[in-house]
Amino acid sequence: MRNRFTRRRTLARACSPLALALSLAAAPAVAQTASDAPVNLDLGSVLSTGTGVAADLVQTPGTAPYEAPSKAPLNSSQPTSQVTRNTITNMTTGTESFADIARLTPSVSTIDPNGPGLQESNGPVLRGFQDGQYNVTFDGIPFGDSNDFTHHSTSFFTAKQIGQMIIDRGPGTAETVGDATFGGTMSIRTINPSAQRTVTPYGEWGSWDTNIGGVMLNTGSIQSANGTSAVVDAEHLQSNGGKTNTPQERSNFFGKVMIPVNTGTVVTVMVDYNKLFQSFDTGATAAQMAAYGTDYGNSTDPTSQGYYKYNTDHITTDMEYVDVQSNFGNGWLYDGKLYTYAYDHRGMNGLDPTQGITTGNVVTTTGTTASGVPLQKMEMAYRSFGTIQRLQKNLSFGDVKAGLWYDWQYNTRFQGEYVYVAGQGVLPNYTGYPSPTPGNYGQIDRLQHNQLYTLQPYAQLDWKPIDGLTVTAGLKYNMFRRTMNAPYNQGTQTALGFDHTWGKLLPSAEVKYAFNPNFTVYAQAAEGFLAPNMKILYIPTPSNNNFKPMTTINFQVGGTYQVQNLALSADVYNIHFQNYMQKAGSGTNTYYTNIGGAIYRGIEGEAAYTLGYGVTAFANAGYNQAFRTGSGDYITQAPQGTANFGMIYDQNGIYASVMDQWTGGEYSGTSGAINSPWANSPAGGKSPGGWYDPYNVVNLAVAYTFNHADPYRTPVKLKLNVDNLTNNRKAIFDQGTDGNNEILYTNLAGIGAFVNLEVPINF
Repeated sequence: MRNRFTRRRTLARACSPLALALSLAAAPAVAQTASDAPVNLDLGSVLSTGTGVAADLVQTPGTAPYEAPSKAPLNSSQPTSQVTRNTITNMTTGTESFADIARLTPSVSTIDPNGPGLQESNGPVLRGFQDGQYNVTFDGIPFGDSNDFTHHSTSFFTAKQIGQMIIDRGPGTAETVGDATFGGTMSIRTINPSAQRTVTPYGEWGSWDTNIGGVMLNTGSIQSANGTSAVVDAEHLQSNGGKTNTPQERSNFFGKVMIPVNTGTVVTVMVDYNKLFQSFDTGATAAQMAAYGTDYGNSTDPTSQGYYKYNTDHITTDMEYVDVQSNFGNGWLYDGKLYTYAYDHRGMNGLDPTQGITTGNVVTTTGTTASGVPLQKMEMAYRSFGTIQRLQKNLSFGDVKAGLWYDWQYNTRFQGEYVYVAGQGVLPNYTGYPSPTPGNYGQIDRLQHNQLYTLQPYAQLDWKPIDGLTVTAGLKYNMFRRTMNAPYNQGTQTALGFDHTWGKLLPSAEVKYAFNPNFTVYAQAAEGFLAPNMKILYIPTPSNNNFKPMTTINFQVGGTYQVQNLALSADVYNIHFQNYMQKAGSGTNTYYTNIGGAIYRGIEGEAAYTLGYGVTAFANAGYNQAFRTGSGDYITQAPQGTANFGMIYDQNGIYASVMDQWTGGEYSGTSGAINSPWANSPAGGKSPGGWYDPYNVVNLAVAYTFNHADPYRTPVKLKLNVDNLTNNRKAIFDQGTDGNNEILYTNLAGIGAFVNLEVPINF
């Protein structure tokens, strides 16, 4: 939470023979096609990284498994959906984030009020689980903020660098690592170097003065360096955003090098750097939208707290890893990663951008008291260091796996009160607590130095007693230690020292049976576990809080069927959520505590069918329920269903798709919130807060690849994306209330059109 009103977080294999041999030695890999052969051939690791994905049907353009925007891989042992590079490059815009790509799968919803990927997303929701209640991994590495385990959709990498996404809607097995395993895993897999040596300039231009410029270099296999290959991408994005005065500017550099050391070992080195500036908005009141339109974001008035230059983020991130994958022979496989990543966020915002709080006072440099525009400035900077070590032995009766994940993150968080005084700039606010000292800040809301240590060793057996049957059983021990040294703790503004360690043994079991190469069924039972976030510490004496970590018990059954003209999957799940955390009390007596349990349950399915002549019909959907045990109240911010359906044409160099994305109704948790700012009353329902009706967005994509049938000429690709084709501007959610208790509504961004051009040049 940045200020007094709620702000929902909007916040490899190379194509060398060696890499191919390694991936095949570990498990059957996703088969190649002409367009995606270099992309994540073995889904990112010699060994499984807990996504439940390693094999799939041979994919050929024009077949249902290839064209499906989202599908369940054939060897899934839990509800899993895969979005391939083919879908990402053809169906999405270059501005979109991993959250937008994940939305192509069942039971995932997200909001883009400023246009696709042009503002940090309102945390994707997965089966009703909020951001921070599930993992997001990058090439198998769990990452996120240690204070609450949330993620920043625009802050690390771009859509151009995503080779595929794998959405695992469950806690996984023992080898699934991460701080928030119980809600599922969104696994982002980066692109791999291509077989062809190319340099590819590309650009995208579109609505709201959006433009992207970049260049990607693929070295191909360098024979003088033992077949080493690399891919490097540099990109710059600039946009004014779909809402007024909400610009974003982002620069990104990505590099990945794959080095065959010998006939059994490949070393991969990845580097990613991202620098972002944006002016964000926190929603608009009904009065603001009536006066300025539904696209109102920020003002251009420097006397207003809603001035766009007062509501800004400057974010710099980096991520690096070294991955060693080895096939030692005799069934022994090894995969070891060393990594680090960092996030540095310097932000400022009006204390209440809709002017519920109008003025602030400050002692100026002249010693007098002056009034001005009240602001807040914040900083959050952290760095993680970690390693993932995996060892596997293939035996006649199955596979034995063991490994561990260790991560240490150091995180510093600051927020203080400031006042902008005309002629003197932004000055610390010295009117509140604590008493300032010369050269120090004035009123400090929080100054915290916290550390999170996580250790997760595991052991797992994949037993294969008969052909087609795999029984998996595993144990993982989840241990984490949270420490805090806070001169000014959030919520109390008093000093706090805290150090506590939690731990739990987590069992998991799966059964998977393949009736034939095209049809697989599975059943899973597993426990999930979530480390408590720092909200439990925002009280004077946290040691008196007997807070327990949140846990889940998951039961899931499903199946997958794939042939050339049909891809079909379905699953049913029931999740018992225990030790549910919720805010209690009010004002200075606010605290977080366990309030009982919740039930999450639903049905999910995906289907794609080729009609011939290059045409494929597709649909996926999730029906999701989430409610409190005992009271029966619905969980807020949990859509009660999602669906994606439409048609694809892919033939003779032409790709065209039309997709309708539907999001079910949900409760916001804000008292009085309603679907339309001008409606008379909210819909009925047993839940605190307002109700928002379902909504849908229609997206169109049309692309043509010139010279697609001529191997001797450059295959230039031109693409048009039109998002929100019907220009639906509905109010779909809210961001809480402002200082006047006025609701801050979030509307859909209007229609947006984007043209993309890629010119790969062989050399």
